[in-house]
Amino acid sequence: MADSPSARKSGGAQKSRQSGKTGETSAAKLIKILVMVICCAGTFYVFWTNLQIIQENENALYGAREPQPPDPVAETEKNEIEVAEEGLQNMTRSSSHAMQIALMAEVQSKYPLDLPTSLVASSSVAIDLAPIEPDPPRVTVVAIMITDTDRIAMLTVDGEEGLLMREGARFSDGKARITKIDAKGVTFSWMRKNYQVSL
Repeated sequence: MADSPSARKSGGAQKSRQSGKTGETSAAKLIKILVMVICCAGTFYVFWTNLQIIQENENALYGAREPQPPDPVAETEKNEIEVAEEGLQNMTRSSSHAMQIALMAEVQSKYPLDLPTSLVASSSVAIDLAPIEPDPPRVTVVAIMITDTDRIAMLTVDGEEGLLMREGARFSDGKARITKIDAKGVTFSWMRKNYQVSL
């Protein structure tokens, strides 16, 4: 049976549609491949430039630097310090050696130095030293109350707070005494000296 013209036409149209679909499909594939290649090339370029920048920064921070000329002031100070250290070590050695000799002489019941008798006699003269006086107590005036018949002060003495004292009262183991209370503050005596503490 022979093909009718209408069947031929529809078959030709079908073939042209299939060839058009294949043409569109291959063009779309080509565009997709080009876009992927461009994206990959861009990513590689960005990665490469960032790597170069990082290496340049590391070289700037840690890389080879030009040797700086020695500072003459620093060199002289370094030499002076070395000389001072040597002198200190020599003094330490000689003093420890002298101490060893003195200890050995003392052990052997001999005088380490032959001093003239006049120096030995003058060194044995007794020296009168004045006794060291203790510091006065630390007194802080917290409040003062003055009436017609009485005067009372609230004090902090050597960290002990809230002590109520009248004139003539003693504190600090009886070594200190309140001599006067007035509107300006408190006066107390300690080791034959008077001290004024303001309010």
